[in-house]
Amino acid sequence: MSSRRPRSVVSVAPGVVFVEGPVSNWVVLAEEDGVALIDAGYPADAGLVLDTVRWAGHDLDDLRRIYVTHGHVDHVGGIPGILERHPHVQVLAHADELDNVRGPERQQVRPAEIGGRLAAPRTLRWLARAIGSDALRPVTVPTARAFTAQDFAGRATTPFPAVGHTAGSTAYLLPAANAIVTGDAVISHHDTLPGSWQPRPRMITPFFTADQATALESARALPIPEIVLPGHGPAVHRVGSGWVPVTG
Repeated sequence: MSSRRPRSVVSVAPGVVFVEGPVSNWVVLAEEDGVALIDAGYPADAGLVLDTVRWAGHDLDDLRRIYVTHGHVDHVGGIPGILERHPHVQVLAHADELDNVRGPERQQVRPAEIGGRLAAPRTLRWLARAIGSDALRPVTVPTARAFTAQDFAGRATTPFPAVGHTAGSTAYLLPAANAIVTGDAVISHHDTLPGSWQPRPRMITPFFTADQATALESARALPIPEIVLPGHGPAVHRVGSGWVPVTG
């Protein structure tokens, strides 16, 4: 069992468990033929991701696939550790995102590129948490492949383009749960943002994003149902004209 602990684990709907991890998030899905993950945290999170599959009531031998929102190390870093233990698991991403997922080079900001923003205490705290999560470890996922329409035939998961944060960023609609998994196309909070800000759908801090203008267009085009399961921050749901964290 991992020594790392999530910030929260929430059952959003039957078969849908959202995990707000130590620094980034993932989702555990019950599918018709087994279990799927959407994203898998940092390298240090591999054991915790598997723990959360068990906490969600599943057998690890039933883990079948990992859908990737985008190939940043805080979302794919746990995949190599998972594949070491469960090599049969498929890793699926948009074709335009495969280079980022497979690595080791990827379309991701480096500490040196953050520059003077590192002077902000909250940015330094985020960086310390990221490095403590093995953010600097080289990550490769050579078996990742491009998903096709057939991969989603008969499933309660539908990919939706969310490009801009990276070249092939993808959101995943979960119609039965009235939810969308957004990765970093839309977040609810982030360690680099003021702690006083209330969680709600918002853009991630711009220096993390490859093409901010395109990311804004993609975010505006996303279908936003009642529940948003973001790549950072708590899951949130609509209440009247506002948003509140999902609990339970």
